[in-house]
Amino acid sequence: MSSKDVTAEFTDVQKRFLEGFLSGIDTLRAGQGLSGIFTPDEADSIGADGHPDALHLAAQAATEKEGRKLVKEELAKREEPALDIWRKIQANAASRTFPQGTDVFRYKFHGLFYTAPNQDAYMCRLRMPNGILTAVQGRGIADLADAFAGGYAHVTTRANLQIREIGAGDAPKVLMGLQDLGIINRGAGADNVRNITGDPLAGADPQALIDTRELCREMHYHILCHRELFGLPRKFNIAFNGGGRVRGVADTNDIDFTAVRRGDGTVWFRVGIGGVPGHDAFAGDTGWLVTPEQCVPLADAILRVYAQTGCRSDRKKARLKYVLESLGMEAFLEQVRAHLDFQPAGDDGACEEAPPPDPMAHVGVHETAEPGVHYIGVPLPFGYLSSEQLRGLAAVAEEHGDALLRLTVWQNLLVAGIPEAGLEDATAAIEALGLRCSASYVRAGTIACTGNFGCKLANADTKTHAGLLVEHLEQHLELDQPLSIHVTGCPNSCAQHKIGDIGLLGTGVETEDEEMVEGYDVFVGGGFGGQRGLGERLFAKVMAPDVPATVERVLRAYQAHRDSPEETFQAFVGRQGVDGVKRLLAAA
Repeated sequence: MSSKDVTAEFTDVQKRFLEGFLSGIDTLRAGQGLSGIFTPDEADSIGADGHPDALHLAAQAATEKEGRKLVKEELAKREEPALDIWRKIQANAASRTFPQGTDVFRYKFHGLFYTAPNQDAYMCRLRMPNGILTAVQGRGIADLADAFAGGYAHVTTRANLQIREIGAGDAPKVLMGLQDLGIINRGAGADNVRNITGDPLAGADPQALIDTRELCREMHYHILCHRELFGLPRKFNIAFNGGGRVRGVADTNDIDFTAVRRGDGTVWFRVGIGGVPGHDAFAGDTGWLVTPEQCVPLADAILRVYAQTGCRSDRKKARLKYVLESLGMEAFLEQVRAHLDFQPAGDDGACEEAPPPDPMAHVGVHETAEPGVHYIGVPLPFGYLSSEQLRGLAAVAEEHGDALLRLTVWQNLLVAGIPEAGLEDATAAIEALGLRCSASYVRAGTIACTGNFGCKLANADTKTHAGLLVEHLEQHLELDQPLSIHVTGCPNSCAQHKIGDIGLLGTGVETEDEEMVEGYDVFVGGGFGGQRGLGERLFAKVMAPDVPATVERVLRAYQAHRDSPEETFQAFVGRQGVDGVKRLLAAA
């Protein structure tokens, strides 16, 4: 790539910033007896010479020119590019040592998370475009988990997999083993575009407007093949909503591509940007419609403008949402237009949307788009899969289905392509693994982040507490409506507590003896998609052992005071308001 290609995106002012900054780096290196990295391009002397990180170096230089200090993560990216540390990863493994200092951050670019002090080990996050992997890949991941990790995997809330308890000497073996399976997890953590999500049942969903698999795959490889799209101001999420009966939560993403049908019968995508529920924002409507072929180029343009304009001096203000608040939607979109060789169509609001998703379609036995062919949604205990179970499900998919494992953002998976005649055998094989083929409303709707089992940021043991909550509710309450409960350990909200019917946010609680114990703030009334809304706090600092009874009380009040058996929990909270719910509980 020529320097002209790289710098065509910069203003003259940015070019001057970059030239001076890169010249300073070479001067410093010369003083240390090192050769220069950057040489002027004869055609366009700006000092970058096609450097792959020029986009980010210019943004960093502009930040400092404005008198703002770069955060330590930005300094780390500038001092030693995180994608260039393979030798260090190998050397640390050879000496059986874990990374120190800012290298802990750099390792995340390779999907490696050093999880001390909770676990003196790595967690490795994968990348699964559209959340789909082959049975061969599933079996291979199980083998890697047995050989180098804890013998299990977790399905995440981005339809992805994580393996944990990887030793200090085994990180390169895991990464190479994944690539042998065709799994490239570069950029799975830190300031990068995360796993690209789509409809889990894509290609077999009976109500989807479009198959999202190829778009997710194209977006996935576009990111992997464009180094300049790594090292953003902060993490970035992209989702494709094809309108399936089973789908994700696209409007919680930085870019939300939602399929709609125009009057002429063609399928386009409505574009929303800036979603991040942990910061109280859903993706805002751009007013744009794009064709499927225009989605990836548009995402690329949005990423480049975000890289130039995102905050690099305050991590708490670095997400795309804050760029939109600072510049305004129209000003941001105007910059995006400058990167496009097409103009998005305007959305006149006359497009046909897909029917809403079925909140229980991700669990149990259901028919696919092909008559007589079924899929089984296998509920998992908050994403947990032993390597034996993962290997067994891969065998079920090969012997009875389409040889694919389809992960969902609800921390479970689907096995599809099962003919009617094979359903009984497939179900029996799944149950023989110690798994279920059905779930109660509360079990199907409850998700939980890793918690302090493996995350140093978490304030509570979320998966354990979620399990106790589900068991309590199944024993003491009969629900006749779907219900979502999102249990997250910290304000980063990996389990997105504010979009659940009930959200639990981990926090410390001080007892009468001045001892700090695990507890939760309780939120109610959240939703997404056609029922989007942010949950409001009902209770603060409820001790973990008291949470099951507290949630039971709330649900009993709902059942006793709803308008009709058809009124959802979210609608009930919306009608009563949080204060109204509190009054009902006080009067009970």
